[in-house]
Amino acid sequence: MKRRALLIAGGAWLAGAATSAFAQTTKPLRRVEFVAPGTEEGFREFFAVIRSKLKELGYVEGRDLVLEASWGEIDTLASRAAAVVARKPDVIVTASSAAVAECKKATPTIPIVFASAANPVEQGFVASLQRPGGNITGVLLYIGLSAKITEIAREAFPKARRLAILLHEKDPIHRAQLAEFEPAAARLKFDPVVVRISSPDDFDRAFAELARRKAEVLYLPNAALFQANRRQLAERALNARLPLLGTATHLTENGGLMDYGTRADENYQRAAVLVDKILRGAKPGDLPVERPEKIFLVINMKTAKAIGAKLPEKFITRADKVIE
Repeated sequence: MKRRALLIAGGAWLAGAATSAFAQTTKPLRRVEFVAPGTEEGFREFFAVIRSKLKELGYVEGRDLVLEASWGEIDTLASRAAAVVARKPDVIVTASSAAVAECKKATPTIPIVFASAANPVEQGFVASLQRPGGNITGVLLYIGLSAKITEIAREAFPKARRLAILLHEKDPIHRAQLAEFEPAAARLKFDPVVVRISSPDDFDRAFAELARRKAEVLYLPNAALFQANRRQLAERALNARLPLLGTATHLTENGGLMDYGTRADENYQRAAVLVDKILRGAKPGDLPVERPEKIFLVINMKTAKAIGAKLPEKFITRADKVIE
């Protein structure tokens, strides 16, 4: 009986030791949430870039982390940001300034990585680019690109008079974009045409106003709403035979005439690398905001031919990429 009791006790001890060892070697799943200021259709490809890069960095979903996305119109950002924070993720990745703003309101502690934001210091997201402080860092979309776009518009269309800009009033970045655009347009002898919208329901009215005010070139600045509806906006500009200029290379890939900006896929890859650093113990406030490595000029010559835009040959040769 004593020997049997000893065997049972020994077996129990071994089982307990094995369970303890398993508990020590099994790491809890890390949670990464992607907050998109638009529908799945508009941001699916960017989420896929994050997923692919994290996989390349060695993370296996279901074993190392849970990766989820929150989709929806920009009007739902506040409630979705609150819901994401309630799930207590290890890192939140955002796709625009509007998403950063709402997530910042929802949490002062959970790390936030923005994949594309302009003027993060001016918007109060970070203390400085080199030392962000707080719980936010990310990848800079551009600095001063609205002014540069007006220069490109003048070079590409030397005889044009009316340069239009489409602004999304609900996106916090639109004020900075307008403040930069108007003096640059005046300096380059453009008559600025400013058209404001609140939602995709305003697209018909906006293009009717652009036609009424005889806009010759349309600048589409970076905004969550425009990213999410880039195909529709490029198609509308094409139908209106209106040259469409943007600030990220995914616009020309969807039929826009010209882009001058960063490559969106590279921005999201670099954001995933920042996520990896944070999951390994780095503090977002200690990680410098990353600047664009290269600004690309991309021209869609198929669109140029379709709308009858005759671009100077010298200007075309400057392009980093020409879509034929």
